[in-house]
Amino acid sequence: MCTAVSTIANGGTYIKPRLVKQTINSQTGEITDIEPEKKEQVISKENSQKVLSMMESVVSEGTGKNAQVKGYSIGGKTGTSEDGVNTNKYVASFVGVTPISNPQLVILVVLNNPTGEGGHGGGGVAAPVASKILSEVLPYLEVSQDNLTSEDIKVNVEVPNIIGLTYKEAKKALEEVGLQITFREDMENSEDLDDFTVSNQVPNSGVQILEGGSVIVE
Repeated sequence: MCTAVSTIANGGTYIKPRLVKQTINSQTGEITDIEPEKKEQVISKENSQKVLSMMESVVSEGTGKNAQVKGYSIGGKTGTSEDGVNTNKYVASFVGVTPISNPQLVILVVLNNPTGEGGHGGGGVAAPVASKILSEVLPYLEVSQDNLTSEDIKVNVEVPNIIGLTYKEAKKALEEVGLQITFREDMENSEDLDDFTVSNQVPNSGVQILEGGSVIVE
């Protein structure tokens, strides 16, 4: 998966993965670099840019909002799958690339059967992990910021408990702390939202996520 996303980030060109960057002879000190091997053009540069743009939208305004890192443009895709049939076990994931303007890093976070307070959705539990890792790795690698505006200066906020509240009450409670409310896909077109009462939320109350993030409700 990382290789596929790297291909997209590299303008559609497949780069053979390598585990060793260089070897050093312990006797002579001679350094031998193992150069990256550029292979075939898998998809066109035009299509790779389109996909990269869509991935950026996932993090800026979609299910991957919790992967945002202040000052950096990030593209990604969340994933939530069942681990078997009727097992009640899930695999939550997030794959991302950053910065979009000049890709330097691809990250993949996979959580097998997460059972913590954040639930089991990729956007709710895997994306925040990616954000935390990238917020430390990007400065460490001295990757230049490319997306720093006044709106990007955000902080982590604590998710409130909205279970039992009406849609209107839950929306107001989340907005008061700088968060947004999002429904599961099968409820997005429901009418008379004010009549609904929240029965479940992801992430759960008490979890810290980035200001502007989303809480998915049932």
